Amino acid sequence: MLVLSLVLSAHSAELHVEAGESIQAVLNEAEPGDRIVIAAGTYDEDLSTESSGEEDAPITVAAAEPGAVIITHSGEVLQVDHPYWVFEDLIFDGQFGTADVLDINDDANHLTLARVEVRRSSRDCIDLGAPTGVRITHSTVHHCLHYDIGDESRQDAHGIVAGAVRDLQIIETDIHTFSGDGLQLDPDREEPGWDNVRVERSRIWLEPLTEDTNGFLAGQVPGENAVDTKTIAGGERANLTIEDSEVWGFRDGVDFSNQAALLFKENVNAIVRRTRIHGSEIGLRVRGPSDTRPEGAHVRVVSSVIADVDVGVRFEDDITRLQLWHITFGSNIGEMFRRVESDLTEVNVLNSLFVGDSLPDEATDAETNATASSDDFVDMDGDDYHLADTSAAIDRGSPITGVTQDMDGNDRTVGDAPDIGAYEWGQVADTGDPDGDTGFDDTGTPDDPEPDPDDDVDDTDTGVTETNPPAGGIGAADAVGEKGGCGCAAQSQDAPWAVLLMMAGTVWARRRRHTVTPDGAE
Repeated sequence: MLVLSLVLSAHSAELHVEAGESIQAVLNEAEPGDRIVIAAGTYDEDLSTESSGEEDAPITVAAAEPGAVIITHSGEVLQVDHPYWVFEDLIFDGQFGTADVLDINDDANHLTLARVEVRRSSRDCIDLGAPTGVRITHSTVHHCLHYDIGDESRQDAHGIVAGAVRDLQIIETDIHTFSGDGLQLDPDREEPGWDNVRVERSRIWLEPLTEDTNGFLAGQVPGENAVDTKTIAGGERANLTIEDSEVWGFRDGVDFSNQAALLFKENVNAIVRRTRIHGSEIGLRVRGPSDTRPEGAHVRVVSSVIADVDVGVRFEDDITRLQLWHITFGSNIGEMFRRVESDLTEVNVLNSLFVGDSLPDEATDAETNATASSDDFVDMDGDDYHLADTSAAIDRGSPITGVTQDMDGNDRTVGDAPDIGAYEWGQVADTGDPDGDTGFDDTGTPDDPEPDPDDDVDDTDTGVTETNPPAGGIGAADAVGEKGGCGCAAQSQDAPWAVLLMMAGTVWARRRRHTVTPDGAE
């Protein structure tokens, strides 16, 4: 390995681009292991990769000063056609041109976009074909807005759209202000299908525009969903994991009905963990099989909060697997569940807490589910759904095999029984080591590969190391500076990490309860 490192270092170089010089000219000469450093300034170029990096020697393109390099062009700004490239601390500005800002093609395997800002497109901001191992981290994607002035109609422009990608990671990234979806997976349903997409510690949202922007009017909400899944029919199930994240603002959109924060459909295994869903028409919309798409979604949501939505969960088309465990259904929910052509569906609701006077029909098992009022929470009006010291939800739950964390990433059970709802009482937020394992056992897919719907929870590890949310939780993160018209200041900083000391405390005696399996049986 030492000999190999010496050989690689002998062929690598640090190349500099000064203000007024051509970035593309340096990209044309880049070799594996090179690092291209760009001086502060604005560069009007449509860039493309012309050679490949290597696994141990990627080609890196970085700003000399984070946030001080703007690469701008009317339309496409960067096309990546080769593997093992890294782009760091750069701003890509498409000037609302009629092309995707970043065009990431099939051979752009193991691309890393770190601390970048991608903005102002009349099409998609980031369009991925079918590469493997793309990682987008600590970045901001926004103002992807397509309005057809001639037809006077909104058109889809997604924050990130992907084809048959594999092992895509979106980490600590904000996606907002788009006229399609924040993340759209495989609208063309390409072979062989996508798999293993992970969204971690990220935020996806819409808010009314503060000024007229690229055909949209001030006050309009331009987009549709935070996440929308489509898959190839007849292939293997695609696996999607969303965790430690927050999605909101998906209501009152232009020309939309049944607008949902999360929309899962077709041949997908979707797992949502430790995520806040709020401020939307529908929190979670899930669809079963149809005549044209014979495989419906399989969905599991664990240790999460749904609040301030017209409909908490809408399930359709006799979906066969919908598991909701340790959910806090908070205030301002017009309808907890809406059943649409799903007379045969049995929703698996366990250890969940519902603000209101009675349990919905889908969650009438009083052994594992309960109603709640504002007195059960630290500050319900302030959207703090941690349990109050006197909450009746404390110690009311039943252990679920494999579920070991609450929404904060703390131990799911303190004492002999878990609490009902998203949070476990009596602990401080445990932010942990950002590179460490959270200890959450439930890292598999909802069905590995096709278990009996009545089996117990025994998911296998995906092999992807899990990480904890930043200190204070996603909701405590600083808001992006602009969300309406585009002043477009750079927002590409690393989020702060904090490691809290574990606090010693009294372990409260708790009543022992039975262990449940996914169908609720003892």
